[in-house]
Amino acid sequence: MRAARSAGAVLALALGACRSGNAGTTDAGVLPPPSALTCEALVAPEVRDSLPGFTLKEERTCPTCGPLCIFRSAEQKDVTVSISYDCRKRFEGEDVRALLTPALNAGGVEVPALGKAAARREPVPGMLQVSAWDDDTPCGIVVTWLGKDKERALDIARMTLFATTPERLIQAGTHPAPPSSNGSPVGATPNAGLGPDAGVP
Repeated sequence: MRAARSAGAVLALALGACRSGNAGTTDAGVLPPPSALTCEALVAPEVRDSLPGFTLKEERTCPTCGPLCIFRSAEQKDVTVSISYDCRKRFEGEDVRALLTPALNAGGVEVPALGKAAARREPVPGMLQVSAWDDDTPCGIVVTWLGKDKERALDIARMTLFATTPERLIQAGTHPAPPSSNGSPVGATPNAGLGPDAGVP
C-alpha cells in the first residue's frame, strides 16, 4: 500500500498549483462549480473505450477541486488509472506554463505538443503522472497511471485534455446523477453518491 499512499500525496502536489491564486473564480453564469461536476459526465467516451473492463469510481480531493475519477480492473489488479480535474474559467489571470513549476521542480520533464503546457514525472517506481493545461480547456488535468503500461498515461491525458471543452463542462454540470459508491462499470448508469476520500487508494 506504500505506492497507493504515495499516489495520493503526489496528486495533492500536482493539484497544489491549480488551487493557488485565483482558485474558485469561475463565472457561475457560464461554468458550473466544481461540486456540480461528475466523472460520469466529464470522462470522454474515447477514454472509456480505451479502458475496457475497468470500473469507474469518483472521489473528491478538496472542495475547490473537480472530481477524481479512478479506474480499476478486476482482471488487471496491479493497474490503477486516475484522472483528476481542476476546473475554472481558463485559469483566468494565471500563467498557464507556470502551473508546471511544481511538477518540474519535483523532477518532472516538459512534454511537447500536448496542449499549452504539460509535464510528466514518475513519483514512485511503476507510476507515471502527466499534468496538462490548454488555452481552450477550462480545466487542468492530472492523469496518474500506476502499474504496467504506464506510458499509456500520455494517451489518456491527450484524449482527456482535448475532450474537456467548455461545452462538455457545462453539460457535465447539469448531469443528473453521480457515480455509485461501489464504482460503476465504464459506460454503466450510476446509482448513488460517494464519500470524499482523497487520493488514489
